[in-house]
Amino acid sequence: MKKNTKNALKYLLEFVIVTFGVFLGIYVSEQENKKKIKQEREKSVNYILEELNDNKHSLEKAISYHQLIKTQIDSIVPTLNKKDVYEVYWGNEKFKHSQIKGWSGVRLANLENTAFEGAKISGMIQEYKIELVHDISKIYNQQKKYTEFGTSILNRMVNINSSTKIIDVFGSIKLMTGDLLFNEKQLLDRIKKVETNIKTLRNNN
Repeated sequence: MKKNTKNALKYLLEFVIVTFGVFLGIYVSEQENKKKIKQEREKSVNYILEELNDNKHSLEKAISYHQLIKTQIDSIVPTLNKKDVYEVYWGNEKFKHSQIKGWSGVRLANLENTAFEGAKISGMIQEYKIELVHDISKIYNQQKKYTEFGTSILNRMVNINSSTKIIDVFGSIKLMTGDLLFNEKQLLDRIKKVETNIKTLRNNN
């Protein structure tokens, strides 16, 4: 009886040791996995921050240029009368967009989305806080709309032909220095806010 009790205790002790070893192994593995995910998440967020920072600088350059052209085009408006703007653009002597001081094309901001797309493809974006996903997604969606809108203006300028009127060209430039410029400023503000939010979340973790 005494021998059976000793054997039982021995087996119980061995069982506890094995069970603890398995539990410890799983725990260590989970901790290492969490650490790896955290490191990958931080790396992914850093890539997005760098990308947004580059996009921010690109927007700042575009804003500066479009504001310059806005000032120039606003000074030209008073020099044109109603009859002038309905003349055919090619061959007219009233208005040439290439003669606008500082003119160098439509010049859209070059906005990248590689880091964001990479985070989505890898599934790493699922590890972000939900409010951060919402804010970042909103920015990249607006960037896409901005690029599409800017490209439509660029196409209008590229497709100037013999039937194009001064008012058509003038209208395209007004879109560039009006709606497009407003979109750039709004997008720039959102990027700055998201940068601040990311830094705040990091400090709180």
